[in-house]
Amino acid sequence: MAQYKFDGKYLKRGGSTIANVSGKYIRKGSGGSTVANISGNNVRQGSGGSTLINVSGDNIRQGSGGSTIAKMRDVRKEIDGPGGVTLAALWYCFIR
Repeated sequence: MAQYKFDGKYLKRGGSTIANVSGKYIRKGSGGSTVANISGNNVRQGSGGSTLINVSGDNIRQGSGGSTIAKMRDVRKEIDGPGGVTLAALWYCFIR
């Protein structure tokens, strides 16, 4: 059973809110500052910055192309909930 749960808006561990997703933006805690944003299959730093990871099929890759750092099936073992690129972004920013 996964330690984290994502309901489509909030990433929680037990009763604590770790992050929230609003549109393409991922923010720390219940409101907080923007940690990352999602643009297609890319997850970028802050509100626009450089590419942190990209998702290609089951592979999560470092930067714009780079080497594979994880698989989506591994992310789904850690986080229960909907999503693909969003789950990968939450995993990368808050769990790994």
